[in-house]
Amino acid sequence: MKYIYTIFLLLFTSLLFSQDMDDRIERVKALRVAYISDRLNLTPEEAQKFWPVFNQFDDRQFELQRQKRQLLHKLKPANTGNLSEKESAQLMADDERIETELQNNRKQLVKNLQGIIPNQKILMLRQIEVEFKQKLLNQIKNRRERRFGK
Repeated sequence: MKYIYTIFLLLFTSLLFSQDMDDRIERVKALRVAYISDRLNLTPEEAQKFWPVFNQFDDRQFELQRQKRQLLHKLKPANTGNLSEKESAQLMADDERIETELQNNRKQLVKNLQGIIPNQKILMLRQIEVEFKQKLLNQIKNRRERRFGK
């Protein structure tokens, strides 16, 4: 009977953690939307057309980056020692393919945004994304320092 309670507790804890993680992701996305909208100074008309295009780009980037993380896991030194030449060549080809798809996805975003927002705003977008990520990482770092002391 204890065994069943232990399994239930583990499942419940992992479920709570995943819900907490989903909530965090949604909060970060909401903050990102607000930050980009504010920094790009999007009009309501621009925002209405911009966000579906950007979200499609972002979803594709997320999927490609997930694939990249999986690939990087396979490329850890502990994992690569057992690979054949053929497997190594395939992993290198996969890495190159993913990198190309990431770049092509960004190029497609630029094409899709032309006519929706001015080119100046398209140019600003990449820097604004980098700024947001840096602010987010700084907040995480500061939170950890406060929690664990430095």
